[in-house]
Amino acid sequence: MTGFIVLMLLSVAGLTIGSSGLTILNIPELLLGKGDEVSRQILFHIRWPRVLAAILSGVALSVSGAVIQTVIRNPLGSPYTLGLSAASMFGAALAIVLLGYAAQHGIAQSLKNSPYLITLSAFIWGMACTFLITGFARWRGASPETLIMAGIILSALFGSATSLMQYISNDVELAAIVSWMFGDLGKATNQNTLFLLVVIIPSMAYFIYNTFNLSTLNAGDEVASSLGINVNRLRMITVLTASLCTAVTVAFFGVIAFVGLIIPHVTRRLVGFNETYVITGSAIFGALFLLASDIVARTIVAPVVIPVGIITSFIGAPFFLYLLFNRIKKR
Repeated sequence: MTGFIVLMLLSVAGLTIGSSGLTILNIPELLLGKGDEVSRQILFHIRWPRVLAAILSGVALSVSGAVIQTVIRNPLGSPYTLGLSAASMFGAALAIVLLGYAAQHGIAQSLKNSPYLITLSAFIWGMACTFLITGFARWRGASPETLIMAGIILSALFGSATSLMQYISNDVELAAIVSWMFGDLGKATNQNTLFLLVVIIPSMAYFIYNTFNLSTLNAGDEVASSLGINVNRLRMITVLTASLCTAVTVAFFGVIAFVGLIIPHVTRRLVGFNETYVITGSAIFGALFLLASDIVARTIVAPVVIPVGIITSFIGAPFFLYLLFNRIKKR
C-alpha cells in the first residue's frame, strides 16, 4: 500500500516537473477541459505518455527479470542475460542502416518516413533471439545452464553484428544507433504505451496464475516434476512471455539496463521469496524505480534531458558488481 501511494505521488511529480511552468494546481482544470491548449498538449501528449511509459516499462522489465531468475535459478539472470537486449539493439541498428541506404539511393521513400520500422525491426529480432534460445534449450534440454549458455553466445553474436552496423554507418546513422543504446522514455506516445499495456496485462495474469508452479522450481526440477508440473514446458513459456514483455519495451524505448536485475533482488529482501509477493512487489518497485530514475534524468541537468538508460546503468552497474562479488564470497 505504501509503495502504491509513493507511486501515485511520483506520478504527479512526473506530470508537473519540467520547463513549461505546468504545476499541480493546473492539472484539475486541464482534466476538466479548461486551461490553455498548449498546457493540454503538454500534459496529455508529452507528460502523461512519458509517466505511463515509465510505469509500464518498469513493471515489464522488473517482473520479467524476477521470473527469469526463478526459472533459471540464477540471481544474475535477467532478459538481458539471455541476449534479448543485444538482439533488439541489432534489429534497430540494422533498420537504421538499411533506411539510410534507402534514403541515399531513393529506394522506398514511403517506407523511409514510417516511424515504426525501427521499432518493428527491434521487436522482430528480439523475439527471434528468444525463439533461438528456447529452440536450442529444447534441443539440448531446457536446463538453467543451457539457457544461460545460449544467451551468452547470442549476446556475443548480436553484439558483434551491431558493431558491424556501426562500422559501416555514416555519421547520422551512427548517432541514431547510439541514441537507441540509451533507453529514452521521450519516445513515449499514447499509442505505444497502450500497446505495451495490452502486452503486460495478459503476461502478468499468466505469471500470477503460475506462482505456485514457479515457486516449486526453487526446490529443484525433481521436486517440481514430482508434483506433476511439466518443468520444461513451464520454463519455455515463462521465458517466452518474459521476453515478449522485454522485447516490446526495448523496441519502443531502447535499452534500459539493469531494471530486471536490481528490482527482483530488492523485492525479495523486502517481501521474502513467495512468488506471489515477488511478482506483485517487483511490479510496484520496478515502476517506482524507473519513474524516479526518469524524474532524475529530467531534472539533474535541466533543461537538458538525460536518457533514463544512463541513470539506471549508473545505479545498476555497482549493484551488479556487488551481486557478483557476493556470490564469489559465498563460494
